[in-house]
This record gives sequence, C-alpha cells and structure tokens, in this order.
Amino acid sequence: MKQINDEVEKVFLNSFTETCKCLKIDDDVAFLEDDFTGVVRTRTTAELCSAMIKMQKLNKKEYTEIIKKITNWLIIKQNKDGSWNETHVNYDNPSSVFTAICGLTLLEVNEEKLNIKIPKTVLDNAANFLIKQEIKNGHFRKSEHYHADVLNADAMISAFLIKYGVNQNNVKYLEVAKRGLKNIISQQKDNGEFPYGSKIVQYPYKHHLDVPCIHYQTVTLYYLDKCNNKIEDDEVKKSINNGINWLQKNQKITGEFNWKSSGLNFALYLTATYGFAVYLYSKYCCTNKLLILNTIRILNQQYEKGILLRWEKSSSLKMIVGILFSIKGGSIGKYPINFKILRTLHRIHREISRLKENKKMIPSKITKVKTGYSAILSTVESSTNYPDLYMTTQALDAMASVIERDQKI
Repeated sequence: MKQINDEVEKVFLNSFTETCKCLKIDDDVAFLEDDFTGVVRTRTTAELCSAMIKMQKLNKKEYTEIIKKITNWLIIKQNKDGSWNETHVNYDNPSSVFTAICGLTLLEVNEEKLNIKIPKTVLDNAANFLIKQEIKNGHFRKSEHYHADVLNADAMISAFLIKYGVNQNNVKYLEVAKRGLKNIISQQKDNGEFPYGSKIVQYPYKHHLDVPCIHYQTVTLYYLDKCNNKIEDDEVKKSINNGINWLQKNQKITGEFNWKSSGLNFALYLTATYGFAVYLYSKYCCTNKLLILNTIRILNQQYEKGILLRWEKSSSLKMIVGILFSIKGGSIGKYPINFKILRTLHRIHREISRLKENKKMIPSKITKVKTGYSAILSTVESSTNYPDLYMTTQALDAMASVIERDQKI
C-alpha cells in the first residue's frame, strides 16, 4: 500500500497547493473564490476545509487559523432554516446536498478540538432542515426545485445524520438516516448498479431517472462508506462491495471508465469520479494494485496546473469514437424514442464540447433550448471543458481520506 499512498499523496499535494491559492482570506473569513465559473460555492470551500483538517491531523502543516476563518464563513452563509445554498451559474437555492456536506465539515472541525466555537444550533438546525426534506421512507428532496429520489443525495444526508446522531446520541437522527440507507439499498440492481434516481417520475423531471451512472455510483458508494464507518452494517457493506464490482466491470484495464455504459448524460466524463474510485478501491480492493495505480494515473492526467478539468480529456480520435457510441449511450433507459433522440444529441454535444478547453466556464446554449429537455440537464452545462474547482475539491476530499486512513493503519 505504500506505493499507492505515495502516488495518491503526490497527486493530492500538487492539487491541494494550487487550490489553496484560490482562497480569499480576510480578517475573519476565508472561502474559495472561483474565477473559473464566477460563482462562490459553500460546498467547494467545505470540502477543501475537510482536506485541511485531515492534513493537520496528520501533522502535515498547521491550518488552524484558516480552518477557523472558513468555519466562520460557513456559519455566516447558513440560512435561517438551517440549510446552505447550492450555487451555480443560473441557480442559487437551499440544497440538501450542500447542507449535508457543510454539516459534515463542521462536525470534523468539532472533532479536532481546535478551539473553534461552533454553536450547537448551527448543527441542530442543519439536521432539522434535512429531516424535513424526507418525502417518504428515506427519499429526500435534493432541493425545493428537485423532488426526485436521487440516491447519492440520500447517501449524503444519511452520512451527516448518522455522524451527528452518533455524536449526540440522537435516536431520531439515526432512525431517519437508516431509512435513507434502506431506501438506497432497496433500489440497487442485482448486478450492483445504483440507478441515479428512482423509477418514479417527480418534479421537475418529465421522465424517470432510473439509469446507471458511473460518476454517481462512486459518489453514492463514497457516502455509504462514511455511513458504515460510524455504524457498521453487514447489509450496507455487502451493498458497497456489489457496487464496487459493478464499477470495475465498467472500467478498462488501462484505468479509464467505459462511459458508453453510463446513462446519465450530464454526468458523463466527470473527473472527480476517479478520485472517489481511488478511495473505494484502496479500501475494498487493496489487493488489486494495478487497478488502483491505473486509476490514480488517469486521475493525474486530468489536471491543468493542479486544478481538475471538469471532464476527462479528449482527442480527435476519442471524440469520433464517442460520437459513434452516442446512439448506444443515448438509448440507455426505458424512454420514448423522441427523448432517446434528444439524449443522443446531448451526448454528441458533450463529445464535441469536451474536446475544446477554455480557462473559464462558458454556459452552453443547450440549456436554453425550449424542448423540455433542460429538465434533465445539470445546473451547469458548459460549451467547452474548463478548470473546475467543483470537481477538484471532491477529489481532494476523497484523496485526503485515503492518506488519512493509510496513516492510521
């Protein structure tokens, strides 16, 4: 494992150093200033803070003052209802996902006893907000504008509620979180695949979200593992192992994922996927050294000066191959033929877009097309590839977790 940890640490430290250069630090607060998209997001700052905490814990460097300023900023940015906003180019609303991640980071700050005061009401309000988002039996609203049962969001919410529930010995939090876990596992396919969402059509989508997604498979597994770290459960562990097996079956021996098998178009080629996979493989598949090293290698290829590109890098040949497979990918899922055509065109658009690189995010006109298809697009759709702090901090959080775990062994 030493070689793997050394490789992970090398990639991590380069990216971590460059990402920290994007911090805006004032007298009392600090946060990531994203010049690539022009938006400031609590999630990216929280994930960077989480990585800092792990590095400080391992005596890599002293970050207490910056952690304190980030904590101050996160507390200031919390809404009165206990939530934090998800902020993108065309979107700025309370989010269960951002609330769970900000809450998890603040719990880490508390655990390290850095003499940083976090009012208990901040965490209580976050927990109560998330509990109120449960629509039915472990299905949570992602936000007020997205009511579909998205499994990775359920996993993030459950991770926060389990961690805080254990810390506070709060049975209510734990019961809600366990319903979330049961809901996620009940929708896992026999082959280990987690669909992005349930078979039930819900606002604002016009079609179901029951399609496989390589990126969100890794995200769901990563947060299920966080849940299992606090309360071990054989059923959850079995689900994680089955999910990892599905991932490996959709990955080439050279390390690249087989994206033609991924059915969620707006999450195609997202680079943080490799960061989450490295964490999962190094914990659950530690004997498969070649796979882990190849996954790290592919991840490392996606950086531009320490910042991850949003999408996996392309070439003219890869673009042609991707376009040829767009019909197959666009046909994934039980959808009407007209919707499959739109999905195919979107995949072709992605293949062309990711071939071009720009220093900033350029919003794509596809999100403005009045076809109804925009209801299944991401809140961010660019017309070119670009350096993306959103992907970068997710990978940093996952890699820091690898380094932390390895140091403990």
